Order: sequence, then structure tokens, then C-alpha cells
Amino acid sequence: MLAASLLTLVSISCASFALWRIGTDLDWAGDFVFPSGLLSHWQVWTGIALAVQYMSWRLSRYARKVTPEQADIGSAEESAPARVIANV
Repeated sequence: MLAASLLTLVSISCASFALWRIGTDLDWAGDFVFPSGLLSHWQVWTGIALAVQYMSWRLSRYARKVTPEQADIGSAEESAPARVIANV
């Protein structure tokens, strides 16, 4: 779950680079950090942001999978009287 959260932050950063590049193209922002080359295009940054966010989504879904053994243990813990008393 931690890696998925960090990937979301990376995706937001890449999207901000895409918006910065669009702003540079429209003369709304200052010079872009990559003036030429592959990374100087907003489409590349948008694609990277989408791909990283998709990886984050898949990783968080994988992390949430619960095996049947873990589900049985969790339900047994919740029905214990000690658990109920601790919540009161």
C-alpha cells in the first residue's frame, strides 16, 4: 500500500510537468526544464502520468486481496468477547 501511495505522488508530479509544458507552449509559464528531446513534450508526461497511476491502482488492488485464511482469522478476532470489551 505504501508503494501504491508513492506511485500516486509520482503520477501527480508527472501530470504537473505536463501542465507546465502546456503552459509553456501557451506562453503562460516560464521556460520548461527540458527544452528539447523526448521529455520536452506534454504528451509524453501525460502518458507517463497515466501509466504510473494505472500501476498504482493495480498495486493497491493487489495489496487489498485477502486470502481465505486471513478472512477467517479476522472474523474470529472480531467475535471474541475481549475485543468487544476493549471497544466499550
